[in-house]
Amino acid sequence: MTALARSEWLKIRTVRSWWAYLAVILLLSAIAVAGEIGSAEAANRSEHGFQLGLVDTVGLAALLAIILGITIVTAEFRHGTITPAFLVAPRRERVIAAKAVVGAAVALGFALLALLVVVAIGVPWLELVGAEVRLTDGEILTRVAQTLLSAVLWALMGVAIGAVVQSQVAALVGTLLWIFLGEALIVGVLGLVDADGASAYLPFRALDAADGTGGEGLHSYWPGVAVSLGWIALLGALGTERARRRDIT
Repeated sequence: MTALARSEWLKIRTVRSWWAYLAVILLLSAIAVAGEIGSAEAANRSEHGFQLGLVDTVGLAALLAIILGITIVTAEFRHGTITPAFLVAPRRERVIAAKAVVGAAVALGFALLALLVVVAIGVPWLELVGAEVRLTDGEILTRVAQTLLSAVLWALMGVAIGAVVQSQVAALVGTLLWIFLGEALIVGVLGLVDADGASAYLPFRALDAADGTGGEGLHSYWPGVAVSLGWIALLGALGTERARRRDIT
């Protein structure tokens, strides 16, 4: 397992697309925090809620985390490198598990770097304009932890989806359509039949609840994490079984 994880890490370090993901996350985080502070009223910049919102900008890493998770699996199928991977490790579930571990670690690292960008830009700027910095308050640190865990969950969901679908284009396009259109339509239909509560159990609604920001019609934090993990486990099991049965000749 350790050797497989090292192999996955080597692939990420030597493929330029992963560095592009990192650059995009850092750029988006910098733009988001600069936009938040620059557009805020002077009196609001010292408020606890405003600075909590600065931490929430790190949540931008979640969408890229799921793309990363999908890509780390489907790129192997797309380029045919999954064949030697499965030949080296006949227990294919170990290959999927290694991808999940490394994908989660990379997503966590990307989120941490995005958080560092927020701190590096936000703290000096707030101090420069005379605002009280509250980024070390307990509630804000809790949100930091929740945001970092959220990035990991989104990456694991991406790995699970990639293992099920295996086609890179279908997985990426299908996931984005489901996030931005599919679940919205299902929520609307459930509302029409007075089953609004069921919408909280949809996979990406659960992931939304697991970032700590809350929202109408969502689970509270820990139930959101639990439902998210349930979906990840289910899709991961289906994807692992499909990988085990796949003909690689």
